[in-house]
Amino acid sequence: MLSGGPTKAEIIAIALDKLQIEDGETFADIGCGTGNVSKAATRFTDKIIAVDKRSQAIEVAKKNLADASVSTVTLLWGEAPDVLHPYRDTIDKAFIGGTTDFKRVIDFLIPHCTRLVLNAVRLELAAEAVWYLKDAGIYDEALLINIARARELEDLTMFSPYNPVFMVVGSC
Repeated sequence: MLSGGPTKAEIIAIALDKLQIEDGETFADIGCGTGNVSKAATRFTDKIIAVDKRSQAIEVAKKNLADASVSTVTLLWGEAPDVLHPYRDTIDKAFIGGTTDFKRVIDFLIPHCTRLVLNAVRLELAAEAVWYLKDAGIYDEALLINIARARELEDLTMFSPYNPVFMVVGSC
C-alpha cells in the first residue's frame, strides 16, 4: 500500500467542488498516488495530468485508471514541477495531494493556474500552506474536514472516524 493512503471519496468531492473544474480546462493532480482524484476529475474535463515522484504510485494509478476504463489521464513520474514544465502554460486547476516541496509547486503554478487546492494531514504543514498562500496573495480559505463512516458493532451502528484533512484553497 502507498504511504498516505488513497484520498477518500468524500474529500475528493469537496476538493473538486472547490476547484470548479470546467470542461476543456487542464487539471493537474500533483502527488496523484492511486489516481483516485484524477479518475474523479474525468467527470469535468478530459485534460488531466497526474504526477507522482514515486514510481510505485504511478504503477498503482495506471492500473486503477485502466481498471476504470479511463484513458484520458497523462501520467508523469518525477518531481513536480520538473516533469510539468512542458505543461506550464496550460494548467488551469491543480490539486496538490503530495506536500513535499509544496512551496516550489505553488510558485510554479501561480503564473497560469487559476485555482488550487492543497490537502494536508499535518497541522504544521497546513498552517505553513495558509501563510504561504496569504503571502502570495492567493489565499481563499482553509477547511478542516472530519469524516466518519457508519459501521456495524454488535448489531448496532457506530461511526469510525477517518483522520482529519486540512484543505487549503487558493485562487491564482
